[in-house]
Amino acid sequence: MLRDTLSEEEQQALQNSLVLVGASAPGLGDIRAMPLQQVYPGVEVHANMLNALLNSVATVDVSSGETSTQSAFANFSPPQDIYFPYKPDWESGALFVIIMALGLAMSIAFPFFGAAAMAASTLVLMIVAVWANFQMWDVYKLDFSVVLLIFLILLITAINLIYGFLAESQTRKTIKGMFDQYVPPAHIESVLEDPENYSFEGESKELTVLFSDIRSFTSISEVLSATQLKTLLNDFFTPITGIIFEHQGTIDKYFGDMVMAFWGAPLDDPDHRVNAIKAALIMLDKVEELKPEFEQRGYPEVNAGVGINTGMMNVGDMGSTYRRSYTVLGDAVNLGSRLEGLTKFYGIRLLVGEETVDGLDDFLFRLIDKVKVKGKDEAVTCYEPMCLIENASEELKWRVESYHRALDCYHDQQWDEAQEAFKALLNEEADCLLYQVYIDRIAHLREAELGVDWDGSFTHTSK
Repeated sequence: MLRDTLSEEEQQALQNSLVLVGASAPGLGDIRAMPLQQVYPGVEVHANMLNALLNSVATVDVSSGETSTQSAFANFSPPQDIYFPYKPDWESGALFVIIMALGLAMSIAFPFFGAAAMAASTLVLMIVAVWANFQMWDVYKLDFSVVLLIFLILLITAINLIYGFLAESQTRKTIKGMFDQYVPPAHIESVLEDPENYSFEGESKELTVLFSDIRSFTSISEVLSATQLKTLLNDFFTPITGIIFEHQGTIDKYFGDMVMAFWGAPLDDPDHRVNAIKAALIMLDKVEELKPEFEQRGYPEVNAGVGINTGMMNVGDMGSTYRRSYTVLGDAVNLGSRLEGLTKFYGIRLLVGEETVDGLDDFLFRLIDKVKVKGKDEAVTCYEPMCLIENASEELKWRVESYHRALDCYHDQQWDEAQEAFKALLNEEADCLLYQVYIDRIAHLREAELGVDWDGSFTHTSK
């Protein structure tokens, strides 16, 4: 009604004025019954109340008994010429800009915050929003809506908390699905507690790898049905896998009658060499325990060979888009496989590389040979861990020392002394193929022309 319809004089008259707009005609329904008059316009009621507030507040000086009257707003200092807060025309535009800027900033920053930091930031933002709103109301007499800002802050916080929860659940599910069949449950829990310290990305580090397979598996599979063969493998690999897990190992894969495992990833294991050898010794003892049980079922005798090697390996989640696995690769891995194959040649059950033995005093080792395996030009010294040094009997220590003296004669090309020493050992252990290997080799080397650079190594041409 008053939009751009007042003259300049009328606008000046209304400047800094309090104006009540109402109706006094009875037909318009704003008639009220008052104590002194039954028919009284409602707008007049408001006008009288406003007049009383402005002009007739009585105060009494108690000491003198004098009474004076002053305005209720005598000490009120309005900012400039505005008495009451109002919504400016540009409120919606300013609110839109604030919402967009705040929402964008929160959307960018919150994904990098933890739950505690996010909750603290949300509380601070809400306090700042409410405080700023009160300041604008009290100081600048601007009426801004704060509800949308509060709702925006809570909404973005809730979205990020839900997303973080779902992402963490998915990460835990991915890690558990990736490792639960390959590593001990304790390893999985450690990875889940601090997943940022573990990555599926490839890395190169020193690890220890183990290969173990069943001897003469082809012959065994020919006399068993498919169901019996599956049962035998399941009953064989289940305790073997349990032993590997108990010694902090990671299962790489099963292929046919062979199991491949490694130590030192995904969790760092400073004792990966010791744990691998301990696991191998207990695995071989477990094979001996399984023999009577398999015999009762009518299965052929089951024997196993184990090869262990240590060195730099590439480890990570590898494969294709269709199938991937957490595995190790490298020359050190290949040598571990070669060592396992050589156990049959020497008639022993466990063979480890020189990198695995280096500096270890926990076991009684027997030096087996210096060999050049297929695919490598340099000779590798390999050993047989007999047992933990604390469990070695005096007789076993004496036999190992006698064997090493015979081996020293062999390396010094003292063929007669070496042959006699190995024959003496063979007389005491008639079923030891290792002694016979050296006796046969000495007979061949007597007739061969050895160069001055002969280092006592033997070249194996098969895998």
